[in-house]
Amino acid sequence: MLRMMIVDDEARIADAIYDLMDEHFELELYRCYSAQEALKTIAAMRFDIVITDVSMPGMSGLELLSRTQAIWPKCHFLILTAYDNFSYAYETLRHDRVDYLLKLESYDTICACVEKKLRAITTEREKEEQLQYYGSYKQQVEASMCRYFLKRMILQGIPLPDQRDLDQFSVPIWLDAPVLLALLAMSDQNPLTNSRSSVDLQETLLTQLRTYGLRCLSYLSTGTMLLVMQADTDSGLAGDMATYARTVLEALPQSVENATELHLAILCADAPVTWAQAHSLYQYAAVRLEKLRNDSGLALLDTADALRSAPQELAFPSMEELSMLWEMVKCGNIDAFRQVFLEHVQGIDTPAALPPHTRAAASYLMLEASRLYGEGDPAAYGALLKGKEYTSLREWVEALAEELNRLRQRREASRESRDAWLIVRIDQYIEQHYAEDLTLTLLANEMHYSPSYISRFYKAGTGTNLMTHLYNVRIQKARELLSGSNGKVSDIAAKTGFCSTKYFNRVFKKVTGVSPVQYRRESTAQG
Repeated sequence: MLRMMIVDDEARIADAIYDLMDEHFELELYRCYSAQEALKTIAAMRFDIVITDVSMPGMSGLELLSRTQAIWPKCHFLILTAYDNFSYAYETLRHDRVDYLLKLESYDTICACVEKKLRAITTEREKEEQLQYYGSYKQQVEASMCRYFLKRMILQGIPLPDQRDLDQFSVPIWLDAPVLLALLAMSDQNPLTNSRSSVDLQETLLTQLRTYGLRCLSYLSTGTMLLVMQADTDSGLAGDMATYARTVLEALPQSVENATELHLAILCADAPVTWAQAHSLYQYAAVRLEKLRNDSGLALLDTADALRSAPQELAFPSMEELSMLWEMVKCGNIDAFRQVFLEHVQGIDTPAALPPHTRAAASYLMLEASRLYGEGDPAAYGALLKGKEYTSLREWVEALAEELNRLRQRREASRESRDAWLIVRIDQYIEQHYAEDLTLTLLANEMHYSPSYISRFYKAGTGTNLMTHLYNVRIQKARELLSGSNGKVSDIAAKTGFCSTKYFNRVFKKVTGVSPVQYRRESTAQG
């Protein structure tokens, strides 16, 4: 709802305009009888439109205009004066979003001018929202395309696209230049903290590396961040990119530990590779990273040795297959998980005979499940992954699948409990703060979620619109005060969070079917 301030040192005029606006428009209305008083209120909250007299003692309407627009530059003004003085009109023309109107004009003229202002404000906001949406959408598309091409080229080993395809989507990749790979993993059992910390780390790291001349892309998956670096041609770093990157990366683990008390493991290649080699190097590095995940610090990967060893060491699952298996676990498709796993390890009789890469993949799945779905028994997981208690590979795969499914089901149960608790928190906060200037944005900030998410979440969980619930609470509190005290209606309106008595009267009657005065009269008669 748009917010309007009416200012005039003549109370009868301010009151008349207030009543006129209240009758014709859905606005959150305020009025003051001096510019000084109005400025105090304006400094405390944002106003969309101000109607003010131009000539007032102490501070003029023009001074109020200048000081208000210094605080709220997008605030619109309607300057009223009793004199057809060109100097006043000329002064208003020096400011944006300002109109000049004689007090002698009819109420219809004033309403028409206000309506024009309200349309202008609405149009401005729609344009701003469109621009913000476009900018955000453009960034999201570009980031999504970066992740898409990185996933195809490095994680999946799909042949490289044409450079023109990359340029078309503003993907900052040069296909004819070598790349330096690094993998980062943060050790944290709380998936929410891990996610937030990883995103913060990603943004900080990319900004730092780009500042010093490295072109950087990243791909953030559960628990791991792939960092791809190229040196800008004019940066002078192309010949020693690996050394510079290590200099930047080696300080990160200690910084992260100091700031978050989390461990950060980094595995960085000691030399750049071609794009054609990047897929094999990544697969090899991903296996090595699992052994470092719970450590803190920077480790170097021998690129030449990795490229020689990768073809012989890699087996099922590939990174693409591993991602597919993990999606099966998250979706609860355990039968498909068993089938795929067993099909690809045919000919292997016991868990002890599994290739190292396959065993590392199983360890990764168990680790990710325990992080995402809740802490389990490390000793039990260790025994399961070693597989010594199982005489057949099928028996071992069955046990692995069942444990992964158990962890997932545990998370589903805890999620329902968490959702219920969040609704309780929201209700409690409203119960404690209903009398304040409580908005959806403020409430969302207190819950540490976005306004749109909180609104959808509450509606889905309760069947009631969140702001409707807030007003219902306010009206219920108002009912209690009306029937239990002799306080003024205006005081009760203020105590229950309503910006004006008239707005309170309107909402109260809409909800209850009667006015506050009538409700008190009927409650008293019944009592």
